[in-house]
Amino acid sequence: MLLPDTKNRAAVPASNAAQKCLGLLAGGYLQSCYDHDQMPKNTTLPVKRLIRRPAPVAAAFAPHSGRPLDKLAQHVTRPSAAPAAAVVEDDLRLTKNAKFSAKENFGKRARVKFLTEAMAVGLANVPGSKLTKSYWNTFYCSSILHKKGGSLTGKYCKNRWCLVCCRIRSAQLIKQYAPVLQSWPEKHLVTLTVPNCSEADLVATKEQMKAGFNRIRHTFQMQHRRGQRPAPLVALRKLEATHNPDRNDYHPHYHLVVPDLASANELRAAWLGQFPSAQWKGQDVRPANAGAAHELFKYFTKLVTTQSKERFIRLAPLNVIFEAIAGGRTFQVFGIQAPKPDEQLVDEEATALAEELNIDAVFEWVQAQADWVDKESGEMLTNYKPSPQFRKFVESKIIYNSPQKSPQ
Repeated sequence: MLLPDTKNRAAVPASNAAQKCLGLLAGGYLQSCYDHDQMPKNTTLPVKRLIRRPAPVAAAFAPHSGRPLDKLAQHVTRPSAAPAAAVVEDDLRLTKNAKFSAKENFGKRARVKFLTEAMAVGLANVPGSKLTKSYWNTFYCSSILHKKGGSLTGKYCKNRWCLVCCRIRSAQLIKQYAPVLQSWPEKHLVTLTVPNCSEADLVATKEQMKAGFNRIRHTFQMQHRRGQRPAPLVALRKLEATHNPDRNDYHPHYHLVVPDLASANELRAAWLGQFPSAQWKGQDVRPANAGAAHELFKYFTKLVTTQSKERFIRLAPLNVIFEAIAGGRTFQVFGIQAPKPDEQLVDEEATALAEELNIDAVFEWVQAQADWVDKESGEMLTNYKPSPQFRKFVESKIIYNSPQKSPQ
């Protein structure tokens, strides 16, 4: 197991005692290591504060070909009717809600930070991962927030798997592309799939899908130039990959929003022409309401999987997906005059909360409290309190791969 080293800013092997306290235990469950520093004198409850050290220096994912649209990942987590689904997915909403105060809206960020920090520790300790330093960057993401005047700022990792950064960036993409989606009254959601593949074939399968899609784009472009089509391919596309724990294989696929049903059917037929082994029933076409279209901007993998009616976050398969997607785009647009993204994107939730607070302060994230805490007064920033069910999930259901298996 690795811990960040203070002096060298690098991951070093943890001591036996630390391994017992932090990481993946014999049962495979993730627990965090805390010391017992006390809160400032105005606070009655002691705080188990996670020891924070300078983050290892590592570059975040860079957008491919210099395009700014995919600085973050859009992990997709589809809603489920099962009550247990609410444990993780209930409050991972992407935009502020006018029914709640700014503090309550920012509490949703505290919720995803609580989950992300626990997940980042586990991912950083996946044996042999190529992304260890980036996972540690996520661990420190938004750990310190500075409230000064009308702003509330912090350092963000901008990594694909970070739910805090995805929440911010996804809301910005929704706002950026809302005019395009609103101009398509008959828009449809298309899912294009290929047969599941093994871990060893995931990268190759992803590249084959990309090549096949590019051939379709080229064909549509040539047909348009010859007057055989009214327009080239017009679509918003997102790459997603999920893991099947029962078969231990991977399912890369595309989700697209296109302007109308005819475009959707033509795209599905062209895809099956490129991939004869793909089944017709696996290619889904349906009308896209506003909610379905917004799913396109969310997370690019399903974090929670179900096995034997229990729900887990499996770290080893997630690391496989994150490594396979590294360096490429997950979100792209085709045939659209894309709105120019702002160079300085506004964090609306943080701005609204800063306007509501009447003090200047420095807030530090405390995992045991699931909130940012004023370093001088001990006051909580959001007063978010995880439910016992959600806290139990975060502390016991983030596992290496299966309930019986832990890393060697």
